[in-house]
Amino acid sequence: MTVTQVMRHPTLFVCLVLFCLQVGWSQPLETTAARTLEFLPGSPLFPPLAANPQEPRVGVRKEIGSSRLKLDIGSTLDFLQYTLDDSGRARIRMGAEFFTYALTTSAEGLRLQVDAVDGFFGGHVLFRLDEGSHTYVVRLRLMHLSAHLVDGHYDTYSGVWKDNRLPLPFTRDFGELLGAATLPVWGMPLTLYSGFSYATLVRPENLRRLTSLHGFDIHTPGGEHRLLGKAYELYAAFNLTLTGIPAYGGTNVLEGGIKFGQWNGAGIKLYVNYVSGLQIFSQYYNERRSMWGAGFSFEVM
Repeated sequence: MTVTQVMRHPTLFVCLVLFCLQVGWSQPLETTAARTLEFLPGSPLFPPLAANPQEPRVGVRKEIGSSRLKLDIGSTLDFLQYTLDDSGRARIRMGAEFFTYALTTSAEGLRLQVDAVDGFFGGHVLFRLDEGSHTYVVRLRLMHLSAHLVDGHYDTYSGVWKDNRLPLPFTRDFGELLGAATLPVWGMPLTLYSGFSYATLVRPENLRRLTSLHGFDIHTPGGEHRLLGKAYELYAAFNLTLTGIPAYGGTNVLEGGIKFGQWNGAGIKLYVNYVSGLQIFSQYYNERRSMWGAGFSFEVM
């Protein structure tokens, strides 16, 4: 079975996961002191990238100066961990990701009209190595993306699609390979990352199959700051995605805010961000837009 076959048929990924679980549970959970297999190991080893739009989250972002909202619904779960050494410094995780984000607008007296939706589902395998104050991660995701215009983009009074923009079949079945390193800078954890994805199936066909992403997250040390008895952390993040439509163009997201709770755990984020470049909603993939926004998200980990 090839990676391409798995990506074109997401059910094969589920079957592969079940096979791995069967193989794992056919052996003792603890084979040696150094090698252990654990089911539902806890919070993600590598939390979703704060400024990357194509990561699972739950929340709302309001575009400043307009009625447009971005609604995020989804989550990620690491369900299997394999520890490679006695100290637990080297670990492999397997997990699943299901999420969607939608564009809502208000027009003609109607509120929260859902205009466009991007939906993702798939899974990931990642390797993490802890070396003192440095952490290294390699993550492979196999994902399906499908995007749609919905009833909020349709003018029921005139019976036409708004702005003369018709729905188009938009699909990307892709594998994404990402490398990240976390190191202390001015006493704060800084995560630098870079990666690329390749799509085995794209619609429309003029889209380039190869894309890339690059960026960073930085936040104050966990547990050092408290408000109302609860830990909080200040953070800043940046993400650049390069996409071929077919000419390559970038989408820049700069975000900053505060998270109540530990960075790698459950909590609430309040943030402002700036998005510039190609649209993050795939039905508008060949349009450019710049906007300031403010929002919140619930970190369910």
